[in-house]
Amino acid sequence: MITVHAYLWAQPDRLDAYREGLRALQASTLANDAGCLAYHFWESVTEPGAFVCVEAWTDRAALQAHLDAPHHRAGSAALDAHRARPADVRIYESDPINL
Repeated sequence: MITVHAYLWAQPDRLDAYREGLRALQASTLANDAGCLAYHFWESVTEPGAFVCVEAWTDRAALQAHLDAPHHRAGSAALDAHRARPADVRIYESDPINL
């Protein structure tokens, strides 16, 4: 499994538009990407406009297909006008474990 943590920041005066763009990207991803196991956004309670996207993918090929998909390219480009700074994206190979 591939896990992605994408840290994102919106411009303060464009926060609502950024949230809407994230919702649209989430909806298009869940509707179109068969290898997506999870795709969630959360906003910081201590830093308004700071978000994290946590994604889970079946494998690297599924993640790459998502990154290459027209809906992802368009959604990401739409968010660019509202970003405060570049995303910090961290990608991990992971296996679930039981405690």
